[in-house]
This record gives sequence, structure tokens and C-alpha cells, in this order.
Amino acid sequence: MLFEIAVGLIVLLALVLFRPLWFMNGFASFQSGTRIGDLAYDLDPRHKNDLYIPKTVDKNKPIIVFVHGGAWDAGHKNDYAFAGKAFSEMGYITQIPNYRLFPQAKYPQFIKDVATAIRALPSQLRETGLKIEGSLNIVLVGHSAGAHTVAMLATQPNYLKNVPVEIKSIIGLAGPYDLPLDDPLVVGKFDGVELYEHKDLGHEHNQHEANPINLATSVAPPMLLIHGDKDVTVGPYHTQRFAKRLTELGVDHKVITYPHVDHRQLVGGLAKIFRFLNPVWRDIKAYLNTL
Repeated sequence: MLFEIAVGLIVLLALVLFRPLWFMNGFASFQSGTRIGDLAYDLDPRHKNDLYIPKTVDKNKPIIVFVHGGAWDAGHKNDYAFAGKAFSEMGYITQIPNYRLFPQAKYPQFIKDVATAIRALPSQLRETGLKIEGSLNIVLVGHSAGAHTVAMLATQPNYLKNVPVEIKSIIGLAGPYDLPLDDPLVVGKFDGVELYEHKDLGHEHNQHEANPINLATSVAPPMLLIHGDKDVTVGPYHTQRFAKRLTELGVDHKVITYPHVDHRQLVGGLAKIFRFLNPVWRDIKAYLNTL
């Protein structure tokens, strides 16, 4: 009996260490809420999204749009069921879209795909039997490359022009807001971006059109920016610089930095089984309650 228990614990530990997404999503399948998968929002095979519907729907709450990371060349909505269930547990309808990846797509197609998915939200909700009158209130949440995308959607209004939604806030997890085009994880994916000098920012930031710091204005929506101080994939300086710019512009924002938390642990803390890693789920829930 002790031998079987030991073997079981070893197998469990191996899953946690080497297949954390599989483990998190497998555990999430037991959480409450309904997943409606593979809803097409456009024509490409990657143009599909999932909706997560909480057990009790409060139509007064905004809808969460969660954009996954993966350095614009990896990632899939199916890997983030744990995030959909986490927000569903809070009581929020949640959309998690796929978007085209490099090399099939380059900037700005990643961002345009997410905007197209958001445009499809009203009709998709009607198809599921949820009728929400008027424009939709949404909160954009993204991790890593996904945080860059939601920051771009919030600071460049043209992406969601004529889309019947209002961005109530954005929540960025470990986002590269001061995007360096020469970073190995970025090279090739943003070819062709327009370079320019932002008069208000001098030369301390990367000067190009795909940089949320350059695009932010005083009418940007409120923001919650969260980072781990042990993140070596996207350095915490991105959040620090973006927050400084938002302060200069008078944009309402809050910054939370977690000690001893790295890039993956930050988003992993949304999963119910791994919430001991950091308080990101609790902090996001508290922030959403203020909107």
C-alpha cells in the first residue's frame, strides 16, 4: 500500500513539474462553469475562441477577454482553460481567443485578430442564449505577449473602432510594454513597424508604433499592472516604465510586484491548484470588484 502511494506521489510530482499546463487544465475541468469551445470569429483555422460561462450570470459585470502569451509564435486557447475557469469562478463571462501566430502572421495581425474576436462577442453571446443590451463592457486581460496586445488595444483606439464595446480596464500580467525590436523573442515578428521619435519621451524608450508607452494618452482606461520580480523573460522594468508614463499622463493605474515570482509562476497563480504560488487570483478579483 505504501509503495502504491509513493508511486502515485512521484507521478503527481512529475506531472506538476513537467506538464504543468496539463495538470492545471485537468484540475480546472472539475471547477464550476461551462465552457463553450471553438466558436469561429473569422475564416482562418486559428480564428476560434472559447467562452466560459459562470454558473450564475450577472449581466452587470463586465466580460473578461483573456489573451494568452507565447512570444507571438506559440500558445493555444486550450492551454488556458484554467484561466477561463478562474474568471468564471469569480462570476465573469470570459472569452479566450486564439489568434494567428508567427510566421503565418506578423504585427499587427496578432492584435487585429483579437479585435475581430471581440467584435464577434455580441453575436456569440446571443447564440449561447445570453442577451446583453447595448454596448458590452469588457476588461482586457493578457499575459506576456497577450499583455502587449491588450495594452495596444487600450492605447490605439483604431483597433476597436466602431466595435460596440467599452474597455472598462486592462489587466496586464508581465507585459512587454516597452517592446525592444532587437530582442531574440521579438525579431522578425514586428518587421515593418514605423519608427519615430516621441517628443515627450525623449530617447529613454523604444521609439516605434508598436510600443504601448508611445501610444498611451490621458484618456486610456484604468489599468492594473502585475509583474514578478524574478521575471527574466520580460523584465519588471517594462511595468515600471509603463506605470511611470501613465502617472505622467494622469491615467488611473495600480502596480503590484510579487517577490520571488517568475514569468510562468505569475499566470500559473490563476489556477486553483497553484494559488499558493502568489496572490494574483485574489488581487485581480479584488480589483475587478472596484470597477
